[in-house]
Amino acid sequence: MSFRFYSNSFSQISRGFAKGLFVIGLLLIGFGTLVWVLKEIFAFIAAAIFIAVGIGCCANAARVYFASGKTDAFDDDPADRSDNVRIRIEQDTDL
Repeated sequence: MSFRFYSNSFSQISRGFAKGLFVIGLLLIGFGTLVWVLKEIFAFIAAAIFIAVGIGCCANAARVYFASGKTDAFDDDPADRSDNVRIRIEQDTDL
């Protein structure tokens, strides 16, 4: 006599998960073998990706730097400021 502590649906879910995990393991083994065999090609592709991303980062940094320089020119004009504007901060003193 065997006792079943889990339902049939739990068993199906477990088997499906095990099948998926096995397929992912086989794919990882295959990809690892390809990288090992074709390491020069993958190293070239990785280097090209790093260079492209580095150029993109430098271009964005230069764009932000020059855009911040343009906004500093607008902040230096005192004629654009209003003297009659007051900012009030109300504090609740009933604490």
